[in-house]
Amino acid sequence: MQIKIKNLSHIFSRKTPWEFQALNNVNFEVKQGEYVGVIGQTGSGKTTFIEHLNGLLLPTKGEITWIYDTEIYNKKIKQNEVNTLEVYCSNPKMKNSVRFRYNQYDENKKLIRENKRFRKIKTLRKNVGIVFQFAEYQLFKATIEEDIIFGPVSLGVPIEEAKKRAEKYIQLVGLPTSYLKRSPFDLSGGQKRRVALAGILAMEPNCLVVDEPTAGLDPVGVKEILDIIADLNENHNVTIINVTHDLDNILARSKRVIIFKDGQIVRDGKPYEILNDVEFLKENNLQPPKLLEFVNKLRNKGINVPKVTTEEELIAFLNDYLKSKGVN
Repeated sequence: MQIKIKNLSHIFSRKTPWEFQALNNVNFEVKQGEYVGVIGQTGSGKTTFIEHLNGLLLPTKGEITWIYDTEIYNKKIKQNEVNTLEVYCSNPKMKNSVRFRYNQYDENKKLIRENKRFRKIKTLRKNVGIVFQFAEYQLFKATIEEDIIFGPVSLGVPIEEAKKRAEKYIQLVGLPTSYLKRSPFDLSGGQKRRVALAGILAMEPNCLVVDEPTAGLDPVGVKEILDIIADLNENHNVTIINVTHDLDNILARSKRVIIFKDGQIVRDGKPYEILNDVEFLKENNLQPPKLLEFVNKLRNKGINVPKVTTEEELIAFLNDYLKSKGVN
């Protein structure tokens, strides 16, 4: 899935004493299969931003375009279609002026149908899944299976197919199928997080947005959840947008990072280049990754450490370095 955002702004409580502009003229594009980290201080606009990605919030002004391949077979054109769903606001003063437009293109990008009002938001939410911080609080059914199949069934998936997906995705998140008949409320915090993730994955989104996916987890749980997300990206081509305060994990996992401040994207680029820019991080009240802080201390001691983004890379270098000094 490809998402294009142009001049996106969002104002809460417009024309009241509590008016607050959470987003201001944001421009962003993510392509299918990217892994993007989103960083910023609390209140910088990160959560408001991701809530626009599947229509939970609509722009005060601006435009969002979602482009995805479908398996819809159109008898008239005898080929699969590429669909673009656009939401735009022609008059920011009128909430009801926000419109959905659903354009259809053939495989050669030729426009087939345009300006069709799109009234069913389910198509969008099937393609963009959001796992919010402390997603385990979203669990509410009597059994894990019922929780996982709730989303797919709501989207129109037959219940038997939804149950097959529950079996598939509970295993994908590292839990046995025997858990399906258990109550989600008997699980540990980390296990609940996995079940909540399985419920989103059962809708088979093309893009997965995760908001602080490792909050409250121990180091083992952090690694396991991040490994699952990385597997979805690397082996299933799922687009990942990871909102987090954990800069070390962004450094190690993401291929791209965007920095929010005061409702705007102030930087967009490669994680190592941005997270190793100490002056920029200070200006934006961000703490450098612990790994890079330690690397800079080693360099100040005269140890010429190369570019590293993970603990494993640093350990491998230090082993070789110590051996070269005669230390076993």
